[in-house]
Amino acid sequence: MAGTFAERLVSAIASTHAVIDLDAYASNVQVMRNRLRKRGSELMMAVVKANAYGHGAVMCARTAVDAGADWLGVARIEEALLLRDHGITAPILVLGPLNPTLVTRAAQNDITVTIGSPDTLDRIQPFLAQIPDDTMLDVHLKIDSGMHRFGVHPHEASDVARDLQEEPKVRYSGLYTHFATADDGDDSFLNEQISRFTETVMELMPEGLAPSLIHVSNSAASIREAQLPDVLSPFTIMYRPGLALYGMSPSGDVPIPNEFHRVLTLKTRLGRVFRLEKGEGVSYGLTHVAKHPTICGTVPIGYGDGLDRHLSNRGWMSVKGRRCPIIGRVCMDQVVIDINNVSQPEEGDEVIVIGDGRSNTMTPEDAAAKIGTINYEVTTAILPRVPRIYMSYEDVVAVEDLNGLVEKP
Repeated sequence: MAGTFAERLVSAIASTHAVIDLDAYASNVQVMRNRLRKRGSELMMAVVKANAYGHGAVMCARTAVDAGADWLGVARIEEALLLRDHGITAPILVLGPLNPTLVTRAAQNDITVTIGSPDTLDRIQPFLAQIPDDTMLDVHLKIDSGMHRFGVHPHEASDVARDLQEEPKVRYSGLYTHFATADDGDDSFLNEQISRFTETVMELMPEGLAPSLIHVSNSAASIREAQLPDVLSPFTIMYRPGLALYGMSPSGDVPIPNEFHRVLTLKTRLGRVFRLEKGEGVSYGLTHVAKHPTICGTVPIGYGDGLDRHLSNRGWMSVKGRRCPIIGRVCMDQVVIDINNVSQPEEGDEVIVIGDGRSNTMTPEDAAAKIGTINYEVTTAILPRVPRIYMSYEDVVAVEDLNGLVEKP
């Protein structure tokens, strides 16, 4: 049984859960929007792919639009359909390679897709034929300006753009690229990509193959205020921030400005308090052996929830404001922490797994540094069985768990 809102909230709070501060997210969207408006930007896309980087796509998408985002960005048509199923009507762009079998549904649901290879149009032709007569598929053409991941080579751009314009079931409405090194301190390759993209647009213009909307800037480029040349000023410019809207820095070279706030806090509770004697080991492989008698706590979170196993004997959690090291291996569903310095720990005490750095909490950046990855992966890895509790104005407005999203009556 799915349970009522109150029942699901109580269940979520009592277990491992993520708290999503929608007010912080809305503020971040507004701060970014205002920064871009001062630069003359006309449009902003909030990227909510991969379940909004682990924060919850539906609630973040709604919040982003209410806070001033003009577009939403996802990676797959399936993600866009989820947003449409929840009543979100804002323009949505699918940024990644598309699923041809869903092209008809994308067109019927006013979802814009990306053409990023010369062969894509041929692949989707059988499905374009199934689109109703009064409907068209909106597409943006992606140019590979040097990242070499997904996008049409500049030399192929004219031919692909012409094919798109000549296809009766396609509305070719945008042109974009993606930066490979915008989060680096060195601007040289970023500037080279801007130059390549600009040259491509200029080559398309005389033949009328350049639509009025272009977009290039991710979070890092948006924060760094990467500038497009004046020759592109006649176009409508859109920015595509993602990570920054969740209050996380693109890199050490491109830190998040102080006006942005953390959105996610990952919490759990002590499931057991026990004493580990000197010489006793803990968890699989007994990779941690106590050097002295130690009070320990078992917490119900593990790599089955998205807590990386490489945090074994490296990461830490916070209990009552105290830093509590992870000892032993992170298991699928549980992990043990050293709570020796916590005053009167009890079963049920709150444990902060990922926080904003205050009260001795481990941030996504801290965790990423320990395991050799990036903060994107730390939050995106939080799996669906971890309930999301959405807060606004210090009140819970929705809960999302394996039974789906339920909003406060």
